[in-house]
Amino acid sequence: FTSRLAAFTAAEFVDTVLRRRFRMRQLLIGHDHGFGHRRAGNVTVLRELGARWGFGVDVIDAVSLDDGQHVSSTAIRRAVAGGDLTRAADGLGRPYSVTGTVVAGHSRGRELGFATLNLASPGPAKLLPPDGVYAVRVQTPRGAFGGMMNLGPRPTFGEVEKTIEAHLFDTSGDFYGASVRIDFIEFLRDTRKFESAAELARQLGKDRDDAIRALTLFTHAGNLRGSMGTANFTPPDA
Repeated sequence: FTSRLAAFTAAEFVDTVLRRRFRMRQLLIGHDHGFGHRRAGNVTVLRELGARWGFGVDVIDAVSLDDGQHVSSTAIRRAVAGGDLTRAADGLGRPYSVTGTVVAGHSRGRELGFATLNLASPGPAKLLPPDGVYAVRVQTPRGAFGGMMNLGPRPTFGEVEKTIEAHLFDTSGDFYGASVRIDFIEFLRDTRKFESAAELARQLGKDRDDAIRALTLFTHAGNLRGSMGTANFTPPDA
């Protein structure tokens, strides 16, 4: 995306990019979308251009949630950035997620009794919710597992680098080198510094209980099952 491309009028963009480069015959566009300089390429303009150059224009009507709010990429991004995972999931029709390759960590979690799966950084282009501890669903080559995840630094150990590390329930072993997807289910608490590793371990036990409760509610709407078709999350009353 260049400054020259950004300066294209709607007609220039349609003619140069969509017609000549991609040989467009049909355009599907959202009801409030616009492209070209100053977003001048709205539905009315595009239909006029379509009549001139021989392509059709189909318009997708607004989609609204139960509270009347329109679904849009802007609203979803705002919800994710603000930590409103319920709103983001409602707009997406699924939990917001991050995908990456499992890499070796520093074994901090294992030493505390909560071994973690560590994800390589997704890069600055990936929008992430605020730092904190989350209840998560982790899709792996072995299936889907419930768990809890820390997103952010590890202040108890003086480490400021943002990390993505998830403790999976009902499984053991490692996933090094595997591609996994972590679905954000519920925010549990903020990241904070503890006075000792023992105090952190006690808090992680409470986090696990909170994550299990969140996942139990989540699985009432849809079973947490893996690719093998076996349940890999056991609610506390099972």
